Amino acid sequence: MVTPLTPDDPVELGSYRLAGRLGEGGQGVVYLGFDAIGERVAVKLLSTGDPQTRARLARELSALESIASFCTARVLDAATQGQRPYVVSEFVDGPSLSDRVRERGPLRGGELERLAVGTATALAAIHAAGVVHRDFKPANVLLGPDGPRVVDFGIARAEDAATHTSGLIGTPTYLSPEQIGGSPATATSDVFAWGATIVYAATGASPFGADTVPAVLHRVLHFDPDLSALPPRLRAIIASTLSKDPTRRPTARDLMVSLVNPTTPPHQPPPDPHPFDGTHPRAIATTGLPRRRTLLFGTVAAALALAAGGATLWWANRSPATGTTTTTLSPAPKPSTSKPQDTEPSDHPTQAPQPNAKIPAAFAGTWKGTASGKILDREFNNDPVTLTLHAGKPTGTWESPGEDPGCSKGTLTLTRVTAAKLTFTLGGLGGSCSIIDEAGAIGGIVVTVAKKAPDTVAYSLTFSMLGDSKGDLNRAGS
Repeated sequence: MVTPLTPDDPVELGSYRLAGRLGEGGQGVVYLGFDAIGERVAVKLLSTGDPQTRARLARELSALESIASFCTARVLDAATQGQRPYVVSEFVDGPSLSDRVRERGPLRGGELERLAVGTATALAAIHAAGVVHRDFKPANVLLGPDGPRVVDFGIARAEDAATHTSGLIGTPTYLSPEQIGGSPATATSDVFAWGATIVYAATGASPFGADTVPAVLHRVLHFDPDLSALPPRLRAIIASTLSKDPTRRPTARDLMVSLVNPTTPPHQPPPDPHPFDGTHPRAIATTGLPRRRTLLFGTVAAALALAAGGATLWWANRSPATGTTTTTLSPAPKPSTSKPQDTEPSDHPTQAPQPNAKIPAAFAGTWKGTASGKILDREFNNDPVTLTLHAGKPTGTWESPGEDPGCSKGTLTLTRVTAAKLTFTLGGLGGSCSIIDEAGAIGGIVVTVAKKAPDTVAYSLTFSMLGDSKGDLNRAGS
């Protein structure tokens, strides 16, 4: 569906005339454009022009040249220099899968099977070129007159660059468990997203729901979806793609072969090293419990469910982010593998705290300033923060005013001390944030203050894999 240009939209990019909006994603707006001879094209204007994005775009374009054009929208042109980098691709005259399902309901019979085969073939071709899509979802499958096309490689990367990431990139409903855990996306992550997309096509609903981001992520991590509505021939194939363990998923090529040859036996994953025997935590969380919450709510769910309650902590107390369908989640810092004498201790809260840690006199005082950042899909800017630290004490206080008083003040417990930096865990919150103390099981909230000058510290708050905020605080009193 094409919508009119807004007053802020350009009317042309390079030699391409822009006639309307086709959609908007996490990295920019896609326009309907016309080339010099009047042929329709899709023009994606990137929302950021930083050097890292430009370098990644150049790598992607080189890799995309080798992808078969019969199953993707062929890249026609690009401009990686100048103030407004953009990519021009073939225009596919057809609705997205998400629009098709929303307007006409789920796909059935041969229509569904053609979609499954076409998109699996596309994914196999993409992976054969060494590219990981990273955001495979119904909105990125276009149903052209000649079959489905997989589009929007705006956040795809060559596999050798897949580990170069400071956070998760993708749409929460279609993120794989390993991405939520902070691992970089891989081809097997795309296969997971493909399986979730086909479930959506067949049922009209995302397999892990579409309510709040924390609730969706919790289901992805801990529940197997109900696949009973799928055609029997697809059921085992889709189930294998949605395995929590990426090593047990088929490759895209395996998918393609299984789909086009009904006599091919379903993908047989390696034996599960932790079969369900009533004791293994993952088996308890994921086997036989497709529709109800479990006591795991008190661990991983405690952190992920925080935003579901409304006015909870920063992202619910502050203004929401706008204009994006992609969520970037910062993973939790990973424990250092270096020897303690070789590097400063890690801030990861699962590391054993230093015994009898006390606040040094150099850090004592009241520190005030502002912090900015992003937690889940909410952004906040220049929010006031006050830390009160007393010399010789193991704890301090944290304050950041918000709508819920219980979420505005907490206790800082010192866990690591160096000459230049203190590391705390934040707890003792009340009101709708009282559940946050249970989040310590997956990392919880870590606050660090690092000396920049005698009366200035660099402040950082990290909420496990869900996001962070940073800013400078100045000493306001002793």
